Amino acid sequence: MKIAHLITGSIFAGIEQHVYELAQSLNKKTSQIIICGSHIQEHLHKVDHETIELGSRYSPINILKLKKFVKQNDVDILHCHGSKSSTVGSLLRLFDSIKIVSTVHGHKKASNSVIKKSHAVIGVNKKLINGIENAVFIPNWFNPAHQGIPSSRSGPILAIGRLEKVKGFDLLIRSWINIDKPLEIIGSGQEEKSLSALIKSHGLEKKIKIITNYSYTSIEEKYKSASGLIISSLREGGPRVVLEAINHDIPILGTKVGILPQLISQEFLVEPNNQEKLQKLIEEMLPLFPQMNMAGLKNQIHENYSIESASQATLNIYESLLRADS
Repeated sequence: MKIAHLITGSIFAGIEQHVYELAQSLNKKTSQIIICGSHIQEHLHKVDHETIELGSRYSPINILKLKKFVKQNDVDILHCHGSKSSTVGSLLRLFDSIKIVSTVHGHKKASNSVIKKSHAVIGVNKKLINGIENAVFIPNWFNPAHQGIPSSRSGPILAIGRLEKVKGFDLLIRSWINIDKPLEIIGSGQEEKSLSALIKSHGLEKKIKIITNYSYTSIEEKYKSASGLIISSLREGGPRVVLEAINHDIPILGTKVGILPQLISQEFLVEPNNQEKLQKLIEEMLPLFPQMNMAGLKNQIHENYSIESASQATLNIYESLLRADS
């Protein structure tokens, strides 16, 4: 069995990390290859990969390029990750009989009608796959490379993710006016300049830093001293940084998105896209962080959110699809 994973992002972040770790784990049992753009390939040194630059998701040329690749490489299943790649996969079915699996990582442009064209659908949280009959919930996992050393909680509060509107970092910055603790926003993206300008306009340069030069592997060093993690997103599929923080005994507060309502006490969560409520939550709950015990939650994620269980559940889907054709 040969599986090709299709990703179309230009930054090695949440989805790309997910695919890389999944392919690494599955490589122990079956052949894996990742199809990606040139900006991603340098991060994939432990997994076979192929560079195919995909422009528009509707380009016939791109579909034919992909069709040629899967035929020449005897690919049995194309596993599409995210909105754009799922659309590409649905169009490939018009020209090829290959089995298509789609993983829904977040609330993106791809409609349910596109996702439903896949032979199987995986959702990283249950809400993402509501109404899709052939969908299976397989949750994200914490970074398997992290040792999970408990944080000293002597460092700054962290917020981690792509610098995009959907992450709500502008709301977080505005909510930091009355907070004396340092905040580090770690990520890169098109909102960097506007967020930096917002920090300056509120006179928060001494309290808030935007850090863009932390890599996938070096972020663990930040977890070792972080005082807390804040999720300010408007919507999320995971996010996996929540699991990583819990694995390092780091307290969390934020918005009711993704898997947070299943893991975090309700008093530490507010509705998304409400800056006033987010600010009030931060001001009330941040002082409680030093005394919070995360041991119970850490045990829970080790039991229910591991790469081993996720990769086995994914492999079961692949095998079921191929058995149906035999």
